Amino acid sequence: MDPTLFTRGIIIGLLAACPIGAVAILCVQKTIQKGFWQGFLMGVGSAFGDFFYAVVTGFSLSFISDFFANHRTIIGIIGGLLMLYLGFTIFRKNPVKQWKENKKLNNTTSKARVLGDFAASFGLTISNPLTILSFGVLFTATSAISSETPPLETCILLLGVIIGAVIWWAFLALVVNIFRNKIGPRHIMWINKITGICVMMFGLSVISMVIFFPEKLA
Repeated sequence: MDPTLFTRGIIIGLLAACPIGAVAILCVQKTIQKGFWQGFLMGVGSAFGDFFYAVVTGFSLSFISDFFANHRTIIGIIGGLLMLYLGFTIFRKNPVKQWKENKKLNNTTSKARVLGDFAASFGLTISNPLTILSFGVLFTATSAISSETPPLETCILLLGVIIGAVIWWAFLALVVNIFRNKIGPRHIMWINKITGICVMMFGLSVISMVIFFPEKLA
C-alpha cells in the first residue's frame, strides 16, 4: 500500500476546495455575520459535495458519472439559476439588523438555519458540472489512483480528500472570524452587496459555460 496515499488525498481535497467561488464568498459572509461555526458548517456542506464527486470519480461509478455527464447542461443551468436567486436574495437583504441581533444573542443560531446553509452549499457544489471534471484532472495529475487501484486504497484516498476539504473551510472561517470584530455595520452592508453581486456573476458564468461552451465540459 502506498503510504503517501492519504496525504495525497488531503492535498487533492485542499486543491479542490480552495478556489474562490460562490460557496467561499458565502462562507466569508456567514462567518462575519454569525461567527466561526456558521461559516465553517456552510463550507462543510461544500466539502461533502466535493466528496460526492470524488467518490463518483474515484470508484468510476459509471451510471452516476454518465448521468451527470449526459445531463450536465440542465444541471449547470439549474445550478446557475440557484446562484442567481441566492445572489439576488443576498443583495436585497439588509444584514445590519440581523448582525446586531446576533451579537446580542452571542452568535447563537438555530439548527434549522445551520442545516439550511449546509444544504444550500452542498446543492451549489453538486450542481456545478465542473466539479467532477476537476477531480478527474486532480486524480490524473497526481497519479493518485487508476483502474487497478484496490478499493481499500481508494477509500483511504477519499478519506484524505474530505479531510483536506474540511481543513480548508476551517482555515478560511477561522481567519475571517479573527477579524470579524473589527468590521462595523457599514462594512457588513457593503460586504453583503458585493457578495450578492459575486454570487450572481458566478451563476451567470456557469449558465454561460454550459450553453455557449459545452465542448469545454465534454
